[in-house]
Amino acid sequence: MAVHKKELTPDPPAQGARIRQARLALGLTGTEFGDRIRVKKGTISAWETGERNPDGPSILALKFVYKLNPDWINWGILPMWLEPEALMGELRTAAEVPFVDTFLERPLIIGAAGCGPGGEIQDPGPAAPRYALRRDFVKRILDKCGGGEEGDLFFLLCEGESMRPTILHKEIVLINTALEGRLNPRNNAIYLVRRSAESGDDRVKRVRLDRDRHQLVLSSDNRAFAPAILDLDDIPLHRIILGRVCWVGRYLLDTDPPEGDW
Repeated sequence: MAVHKKELTPDPPAQGARIRQARLALGLTGTEFGDRIRVKKGTISAWETGERNPDGPSILALKFVYKLNPDWINWGILPMWLEPEALMGELRTAAEVPFVDTFLERPLIIGAAGCGPGGEIQDPGPAAPRYALRRDFVKRILDKCGGGEEGDLFFLLCEGESMRPTILHKEIVLINTALEGRLNPRNNAIYLVRRSAESGDDRVKRVRLDRDRHQLVLSSDNRAFAPAILDLDDIPLHRIILGRVCWVGRYLLDTDPPEGDW
Protein backbone atom coordinates (compact mmCIF):
# COMPACT_ATOMS: atom_id res chain seq x y z
CA MET A 1 0.00 0.00 0.00
CA ALA A 2 1.57 3.25 -1.14
CA VAL A 3 1.65 6.48 0.84
CA HIS A 4 -0.87 9.00 -0.37
CA LYS A 5 0.35 12.44 -1.42
CA LYS A 6 -1.99 15.07 0.00
CA GLU A 7 -4.76 16.07 -2.38
CA LEU A 8 -5.85 19.65 -2.98
CA THR A 9 -9.40 18.81 -4.11
CA PRO A 10 -12.31 17.83 -1.85
CA ASP A 11 -12.49 14.13 -1.09
CA PRO A 12 -15.81 13.10 0.51
CA PRO A 13 -14.55 9.73 1.88
CA ALA A 14 -11.87 11.61 3.79
CA GLN A 15 -14.60 13.65 5.49
CA GLY A 16 -15.70 10.51 7.29
CA ALA A 17 -12.14 9.67 8.32
CA ARG A 18 -11.76 13.12 9.85
CA ILE A 19 -15.13 12.93 11.62
CA ARG A 20 -14.09 9.58 13.09
CA GLN A 21 -10.76 11.10 14.16
CA ALA A 22 -12.59 13.90 15.98
CA ARG A 23 -15.03 11.51 17.65
CA LEU A 24 -12.25 9.27 18.94
CA ALA A 25 -10.26 12.30 20.09
CA LEU A 26 -13.27 13.28 22.18
CA GLY A 27 -13.53 9.77 23.58
CA LEU A 28 -17.17 9.38 22.52
CA THR A 29 -19.04 6.37 21.19
CA GLY A 30 -20.97 6.72 17.94
CA THR A 31 -24.20 6.97 19.92
CA GLU A 32 -22.86 9.65 22.26
CA PHE A 33 -21.34 11.62 19.41
CA GLY A 34 -24.56 11.52 17.39
CA ASP A 35 -26.92 12.29 20.27
CA ARG A 36 -25.40 15.73 20.80
CA ILE A 37 -26.10 16.75 17.20
CA ARG A 38 -29.40 14.79 16.94
CA VAL A 39 -28.00 12.25 14.49
CA LYS A 40 -28.50 8.50 14.77
CA LYS A 41 -25.59 6.14 15.41
CA GLY A 42 -26.17 4.50 12.02
CA THR A 43 -25.69 7.83 10.27
CA ILE A 44 -22.44 8.47 12.13
CA SER A 45 -21.25 5.01 11.10
CA ALA A 46 -22.21 5.69 7.47
CA TRP A 47 -20.22 8.94 7.50
CA GLU A 48 -17.16 7.29 9.01
CA THR A 49 -17.14 4.41 6.53
CA GLY A 50 -17.72 6.71 3.54
CA GLU A 51 -21.10 5.16 2.70
CA ARG A 52 -22.75 8.56 3.11
CA ASN A 53 -21.43 12.12 3.18
CA PRO A 54 -22.46 14.65 5.85
CA ASP A 55 -24.72 17.35 4.46
CA GLY A 56 -24.35 21.07 5.02
CA PRO A 57 -26.62 21.29 8.10
CA SER A 58 -24.78 18.37 9.72
CA ILE A 59 -21.40 20.03 9.19
CA LEU A 60 -22.79 23.22 10.74
CA ALA A 61 -24.02 21.16 13.71
CA LEU A 62 -20.54 19.69 14.14
CA LYS A 63 -19.15 23.21 14.08
CA PHE A 64 -21.65 24.52 16.63
CA VAL A 65 -21.58 21.60 19.07
CA TYR A 66 -18.00 20.36 18.84
CA LYS A 67 -16.24 23.49 17.50
CA LEU A 68 -14.95 21.50 14.51
CA ASN A 69 -13.64 23.57 11.63
CA PRO A 70 -15.83 22.91 8.52
CA ASP A 71 -12.79 23.48 6.29
CA TRP A 72 -10.95 20.78 8.22
CA ILE A 73 -13.88 18.36 7.86
CA ASN A 74 -14.14 18.98 4.12
CA TRP A 75 -10.52 19.38 3.06
CA GLY A 76 -8.26 18.86 6.06
CA ILE A 77 -7.40 22.58 6.29
CA LEU A 78 -6.15 23.55 9.74
CA PRO A 79 -7.04 24.20 12.46
CA MET A 80 -8.98 21.09 13.40
CA TRP A 81 -10.71 22.77 16.37
CA LEU A 82 -12.00 26.34 16.04
CA GLU A 83 -11.90 26.94 19.79
CA PRO A 84 -9.60 24.33 21.37
CA GLU A 85 -9.69 25.86 24.82
CA ALA A 86 -13.51 25.87 24.78
CA LEU A 87 -13.76 22.52 23.04
CA MET A 88 -14.48 20.39 26.05
CA GLY A 89 -17.44 22.50 27.23
CA GLU A 90 -19.86 20.12 28.92
CA LEU A 91 -17.41 17.33 28.09
CA ARG A 92 -14.78 18.65 30.47
CA THR A 93 -13.66 16.43 33.31
CA ALA A 94 -14.61 17.39 36.83
CA ALA A 95 -11.13 18.86 37.27
CA GLU A 96 -11.54 20.83 33.99
CA VAL A 97 -8.25 19.62 32.60
CA PRO A 98 -6.91 22.10 30.02
CA PHE A 99 -7.06 21.06 26.35
CA VAL A 100 -3.29 20.85 26.02
CA ASP A 101 -3.13 18.42 28.93
CA THR A 102 -5.95 16.26 27.58
CA PHE A 103 -5.02 16.05 23.91
CA LEU A 104 -1.85 15.57 21.90
CA GLU A 105 -1.68 16.85 18.32
CA ARG A 106 0.56 14.95 15.90
CA PRO A 107 1.25 15.72 12.22
CA LEU A 108 0.40 13.90 9.02
CA ILE A 109 3.61 12.89 7.23
CA ILE A 110 4.28 12.38 3.53
CA GLY A 111 6.09 9.08 3.75
CA ALA A 112 9.76 8.21 3.57
CA ALA A 113 10.61 11.42 1.75
CA GLY A 114 10.74 12.96 5.22
CA CYS A 115 13.29 10.48 6.55
CA GLY A 116 16.65 11.37 7.99
CA PRO A 117 19.86 9.40 7.30
CA GLY A 118 18.98 6.73 9.86
CA GLY A 119 15.45 6.21 8.58
CA GLU A 120 13.99 8.41 11.30
CA ILE A 121 10.81 10.28 10.40
CA GLN A 122 11.21 14.03 10.68
CA ASP A 123 8.46 16.42 11.75
CA PRO A 124 7.04 18.01 8.59
CA GLY A 125 6.63 21.38 10.28
CA PRO A 126 3.73 23.62 11.32
CA ALA A 127 2.11 23.68 7.85
CA ALA A 128 1.33 19.95 7.93
CA PRO A 129 -2.19 18.81 8.91
CA ARG A 130 -2.40 17.75 12.54
CA TYR A 131 -4.82 15.48 14.34
CA ALA A 132 -5.62 15.25 18.03
CA LEU A 133 -5.35 12.17 20.23
CA ARG A 134 -6.36 11.79 23.85
CA ARG A 135 -3.22 11.46 25.97
CA ASP A 136 -4.55 8.41 27.81
CA PHE A 137 -4.97 6.73 24.41
CA VAL A 138 -1.41 7.76 23.48
CA LYS A 139 -0.07 6.17 26.66
CA ARG A 140 -1.79 2.86 25.85
CA ILE A 141 -0.40 2.92 22.31
CA LEU A 142 3.16 3.55 23.50
CA ASP A 143 2.92 0.88 26.19
CA LYS A 144 1.67 -1.80 23.80
CA CYS A 145 3.16 -0.84 20.45
CA GLY A 146 6.92 -0.44 20.50
CA GLY A 147 7.57 1.97 23.36
CA GLY A 148 8.98 5.39 22.63
CA GLU A 149 7.71 8.89 23.34
CA GLU A 150 4.83 11.06 22.16
CA GLY A 151 7.03 12.65 19.50
CA ASP A 152 7.54 9.23 17.89
CA LEU A 153 3.90 9.10 16.73
CA PHE A 154 2.88 10.29 13.26
CA PHE A 155 -0.24 10.00 11.12
CA LEU A 156 -0.06 8.66 7.59
CA LEU A 157 -2.66 8.75 4.79
CA CYS A 158 -2.56 5.57 2.72
CA GLU A 159 -3.89 4.70 -0.71
CA GLY A 160 -4.28 1.49 -2.63
CA GLU A 161 -5.90 -1.90 -2.23
CA SER A 162 -2.97 -4.08 -1.14
CA MET A 163 -3.81 -4.07 2.59
CA ARG A 164 -7.56 -4.49 2.21
CA PRO A 165 -9.55 -5.41 4.29
CA THR A 166 -7.31 -4.37 7.21
CA ILE A 167 -6.48 -0.91 5.84
CA LEU A 168 -8.80 0.59 3.27
CA HIS A 169 -8.01 3.04 0.49
CA LYS A 170 -7.35 6.56 1.86
CA GLU A 171 -7.55 5.57 5.51
CA ILE A 172 -5.44 7.45 8.04
CA VAL A 173 -3.16 5.28 10.15
CA LEU A 174 -1.05 6.05 13.20
CA ILE A 175 2.54 4.83 13.20
CA ASN A 176 5.03 4.58 16.04
CA THR A 177 8.56 5.36 14.81
CA ALA A 178 10.33 4.57 18.10
CA LEU A 179 13.71 2.96 17.42
CA GLU A 180 13.14 0.16 19.93
CA GLY A 181 10.16 -1.17 18.00
CA ARG A 182 11.92 -0.86 14.64
CA LEU A 183 14.92 -2.87 15.81
CA ASN A 184 12.70 -5.60 17.24
CA PRO A 185 9.78 -5.99 14.82
CA ARG A 186 6.94 -8.30 15.72
CA ASN A 187 6.35 -10.91 13.03
CA ASN A 188 3.00 -10.50 11.24
CA ALA A 189 2.56 -6.95 12.53
CA ILE A 190 2.14 -4.06 10.06
CA TYR A 191 4.92 -1.53 9.46
CA LEU A 192 5.84 1.37 7.23
CA VAL A 193 8.83 0.03 5.29
CA ARG A 194 10.95 0.93 2.27
CA ARG A 195 12.59 -1.31 -0.32
CA SER A 196 16.15 -0.17 0.42
CA ALA A 197 18.00 2.04 2.88
CA GLU A 198 18.16 4.89 0.36
CA SER A 199 14.81 4.37 -1.36
CA GLY A 200 11.79 6.63 -1.11
CA ASP A 201 9.65 3.68 -2.19
CA ASP A 202 7.74 3.36 1.07
CA ARG A 203 4.98 0.85 1.68
CA VAL A 204 2.66 -0.25 4.47
CA LYS A 205 3.07 -4.03 4.77
CA ARG A 206 3.05 -6.92 7.18
CA VAL A 207 6.57 -8.02 7.94
CA ARG A 208 8.24 -11.29 8.89
CA LEU A 209 11.89 -11.29 9.84
CA ASP A 210 14.05 -14.33 9.12
CA ARG A 211 17.16 -13.57 11.17
CA ASP A 212 18.96 -16.73 10.08
CA ARG A 213 18.71 -15.83 6.40
CA HIS A 214 18.97 -12.08 6.97
CA GLN A 215 15.77 -11.59 5.03
CA LEU A 216 12.63 -9.53 5.53
CA VAL A 217 9.38 -10.76 3.97
CA LEU A 218 6.84 -8.07 3.08
CA SER A 219 3.28 -9.34 2.74
CA SER A 220 -0.07 -7.79 1.76
CA ASP A 221 -3.39 -8.71 3.35
CA ASN A 222 -4.96 -8.63 -0.12
CA ARG A 223 -4.00 -12.01 -1.59
CA ALA A 224 -3.94 -10.56 -5.11
CA PHE A 225 -0.56 -9.03 -4.20
CA ALA A 226 2.46 -11.32 -4.03
CA PRO A 227 4.90 -11.12 -1.08
CA ALA A 228 8.33 -9.53 -1.57
CA ILE A 229 11.59 -10.68 0.00
CA LEU A 230 14.32 -8.20 0.92
CA ASP A 231 17.90 -9.35 1.51
CA LEU A 232 19.15 -7.33 4.45
CA ASP A 233 22.84 -8.28 4.19
CA ASP A 234 24.51 -5.75 6.51
CA ILE A 235 21.70 -3.18 6.32
CA PRO A 236 20.44 -2.20 9.79
CA LEU A 237 16.74 -2.96 10.28
CA HIS A 238 15.90 0.59 11.28
CA ARG A 239 17.01 1.80 7.84
CA ILE A 240 14.28 -0.34 6.26
CA ILE A 241 11.58 -0.49 8.94
CA LEU A 242 10.42 3.07 9.59
CA GLY A 243 7.60 2.58 12.08
CA ARG A 244 4.86 0.26 13.26
CA VAL A 245 1.24 0.84 12.28
CA CYS A 246 -0.63 0.57 15.55
CA TRP A 247 -4.02 2.16 14.82
CA VAL A 248 -6.34 2.75 11.89
CA GLY A 249 -9.52 3.90 13.55
CA ARG A 250 -9.21 0.71 15.59
CA TYR A 251 -6.40 -1.19 17.31
CA LEU A 252 -4.08 -3.27 15.12
CA LEU A 253 -2.20 -4.89 17.95
CA ASP A 254 -3.62 -8.40 17.57
CA THR A 255 -4.76 -8.75 13.98
CA ASP A 256 -2.39 -11.39 12.64
CA PRO A 257 -3.48 -12.92 9.33
CA PRO A 258 -4.22 -16.63 8.88
CA GLU A 259 -1.24 -18.81 8.07
CA GLY A 260 -2.55 -19.19 4.52
CA ASP A 261 -1.80 -15.53 3.81
CA TRP A 262 1.91 -16.36 3.82
